[in-house]
Formats: sequence, C-alpha cells, structure tokens
Amino acid sequence: MPDLRQPVRRAIRRSPLCNWALRWIVPKYRKLAVSVDTEIVIEGYPRCANTFAVVAFRMAQPRDVPIAHHIHSLSQVRRGVRRRIPTLVLIRRPSEAILSYVIRKESADIGWALDEYVDFHRGLLALVDDVIIADFHEVTSDFGAVIRRVNQRFGSQFVEFDHTEENVEACYRQIDSIERFFAGGREVRATHVARPSEQRSQQKQAFAAELESPRFASRLAEAERLYDALRRASLSTECQHSARP
Repeated sequence: MPDLRQPVRRAIRRSPLCNWALRWIVPKYRKLAVSVDTEIVIEGYPRCANTFAVVAFRMAQPRDVPIAHHIHSLSQVRRGVRRRIPTLVLIRRPSEAILSYVIRKESADIGWALDEYVDFHRGLLALVDDVIIADFHEVTSDFGAVIRRVNQRFGSQFVEFDHTEENVEACYRQIDSIERFFAGGREVRATHVARPSEQRSQQKQAFAAELESPRFASRLAEAERLYDALRRASLSTECQHSARP
C-alpha cells in the first residue's frame, strides 16, 4: 500500500483554508501564520535565507511590524496574496537549498527534500505576478534593495535594511541567539544555524554526489527548471511594473 502521508501533507500545505485553520490547532501557526494584523509575509522553502530576511527586516524597522514567516508552505503565500498583504518569497538554487535542508533536518532522505522543493516552487509559478521574488544571494548581499522593491510594488513604507558589514554581523549575532534558544541554551549548532557554516559546506559535499545521481536526475532537472522559470518570470514582472507611469 502506498504511503499517503507525504501527498496529504503537501495538499494541506498548499491550502489557504488549512493555513487559517491550523492557527487554532498548532501553536507554531498561531505565532507565525497570516493573521488579521499581518503587515508583510516573508516566506520560502527552508534554507533560502528566511531567518536572515526576517531578522534583518525587524532590525531595520523602528517599530514591531507583524510578520508571517517560517511556515515554509505555499498556503502561507496564497493567504498573503488573497489578503493583499505585501508578500516576499525567497528562492535559492535547488542543489544549495536541498542539501542544506537535508543537513538541517539530520536526514538522509534527499528524495523527500527534493519533492518538497518541486511542490513548493511549482505552485509558486502561478503567483509570480502577485509577489516579490528575491534570490538567496540578493537577500544576503543587498537586502535593502529587496525591501525597496517590496515598497515599490505594494506602496508600503518599510524602512530599508542598511546592508553594511556591521549590520550583517549584528544580524548574525541575533541568529546565533535564536539557535542557542532552540538548542536549549547550548552552543550554536553549525548544522542548524541559519548563517554560513564551514562545517555545513563540508557536509554538503558528501551529499552532493547522491543528489546528482541518476536516481534523482529527472526530479533535480525539474527543480532547476522551476528555479530558472521563477527567476525569469520575476525579472519580467519587475520590468513591467517599473515601466508603468
């Protein structure tokens, strides 16, 4: 009998209704999902600079802005779009994101992580015109420009992050504090912390050969196709909006 848990889980994570309903059931959703107070949605597949973006955004704002984030589901993005909330979606080249996610989950199930990537980004294609899409490297090199694009698209007035070396280091210190909290006060786990890690880079090399094996060739090609399509569609949409009077 086929294992239906993963298809059911993905169906739930695509549904805006489930995103709303889970706020009344799951404590994580009550804190992180879209609500009546949400002013911006920052979402993406795991390990796409989600934590950096949220921490940097909060650092830049002079007040506490309610953010929906870190659900890592298409339903969160869809609810943001339906409620006309400024919505920023973060993407990253599949090989980089998937390998980092497998290490973070302490799992050798590359196929599962790859299927999750394809499912999320396939659904995202239909929403390109309604969101801002930012690549991992743009977020981690000039997040102020990303916030500027959000403001231009949605007419919001969020303060741009000043992407200086000092501010990035301050952001990383906060990220380390978050990791220590989830690690129970212990030292920062290099496999988990949401910032660059030499140890994680070494571990990625060990998994890379398996991801690029014939077993995953067709699914990895689909993931790459989706990533490239989203990059092209996002660029086209931005050009159209910037050309409008």
